[in-house]
Amino acid sequence: AMATPAEAKLNVFACEPEWGALVQELAGDMARIDVATSALQDVHQIEAKPSLIAKVRRADLIVCTGADLEVGWLPQLIRQAGNPKVASGPGNFMAASQVVTLDKPSQLNRADGDVHPQGNPHIQMDPYRMLTVAKALATRLGQLDAANAAVYQQRLADFNVRWNAAIKRW
Repeated sequence: AMATPAEAKLNVFACEPEWGALVQELAGDMARIDVATSALQDVHQIEAKPSLIAKVRRADLIVCTGADLEVGWLPQLIRQAGNPKVASGPGNFMAASQVVTLDKPSQLNRADGDVHPQGNPHIQMDPYRMLTVAKALATRLGQLDAANAAVYQQRLADFNVRWNAAIKRW
């Protein structure tokens, strides 16, 4: 049976738990969220399993860090899923693209360890950058689900108040 537009949920594939949690804050029950990793995993070393490919295949939106953090596995998932909605365009949301990354190396040398050519992708460690990402993500959700765009903006406003209060406590 087909869902009516009011009942349809966005299928969201989040690469890391922080992005899954942010989508949950902004979309609530208007999204079905699958998260690829847990806080106990090294996001640099994820296996592109068939179960993850299936989740990307049915996604309307992928929300990942970007800045090459998932370079070892996300491109393979997207390619094998064959889902043009998330390969590029509005269905592909990279959080690091919403902010200016820090610590861009002037030269690349793998002897220096885990080097990120596009800068430090761990932007979730900065609460102000998270607000910037949240604003962009709420806009993107509204772009993909225009019927609920006002709801995403209202949930963003609520998140913004709570997040700013938390920043003061932190």
